[in-house]
Amino acid sequence: MIKNLCLIAVFSLGFFLVPAIAANAPEPTACGIVTGTVAQTFIGGPLDVKETAKLPADDGTSSYRSVCSYLGRGENFQDMLTASRLLDITLHFLDTADATAQIYENSFEQYRQRINSPDLPFTNATITPINGFGEKAFLLEAVTDTKTGYRSALIVFYKGRVAGSVAAWNKPSSSVEMTKTVLKYILSKLP
Repeated sequence: MIKNLCLIAVFSLGFFLVPAIAANAPEPTACGIVTGTVAQTFIGGPLDVKETAKLPADDGTSSYRSVCSYLGRGENFQDMLTASRLLDITLHFLDTADATAQIYENSFEQYRQRINSPDLPFTNATITPINGFGEKAFLLEAVTDTKTGYRSALIVFYKGRVAGSVAAWNKPSSSVEMTKTVLKYILSKLP
């Protein structure tokens, strides 16, 4: 009888503790998903990092934005577009999938309207919808380094309650392929 009560107590404790532990799990961040070690496997190393781990939304919800940028050691975060190696991630963790879809649609429209603006720091921009990267995604490709003519890529996407953008390159390798590889990794880690 005591043995049965002990087993019930152990199973009950496990039943109540597992959700409590999961509820106290840290919220994901961009640099938590793509750590410095992982970033080096994509764009080489050593790297410098700049992070905004969790910037709360202004609307009072539990939504937040997380930004993580890696550059080759000693490169300038103020002039990221000309960096020889870059991995830049912005993730929006939102309360609803509808809010996530809306952020994606707003981003698509803003980029579409602005790609030919003379005020942008890049030229020859194209936007292409792409499949296989969350619910929806588009690729923005443009010449971002006028000295070399290098075409950088940015993919904007959403999956469930997470929307974001990813850019990655290690010049002269293809930015498109590297960015797709990084995004596949990120998507595999999202809830």
